[in-house]
Amino acid sequence: MISRPVLILLLVFGCLQYYAMANTAKGPEDCCFKFFMKPIPVRAIQKYENTSNDCPKSGVIFTTQNSSRICADPGFKWVQRAIDLVDQRMYDNSN
Repeated sequence: MISRPVLILLLVFGCLQYYAMANTAKGPEDCCFKFFMKPIPVRAIQKYENTSNDCPKSGVIFTTQNSSRICADPGFKWVQRAIDLVDQRMYDNSN
């Protein structure tokens, strides 16, 4: 039979392990699992962000004017063009 101090130590270790894994987990809000294939009108894009390197697939998350988040493949030419145009718009608005 396991002694009480060993049992408490195992319980504490298990809780710490669970807490550490929960804080580093990447969910659907951080990663893209499916990509939108059709081009999005750039005027509808408010901002974009790249997915984390921890995600299984690299992606770009576009946020539209109505707060929708759309995943796109950064390898597509329309995605690269949209990123360039959003960057240019942000630069123009800052000056």
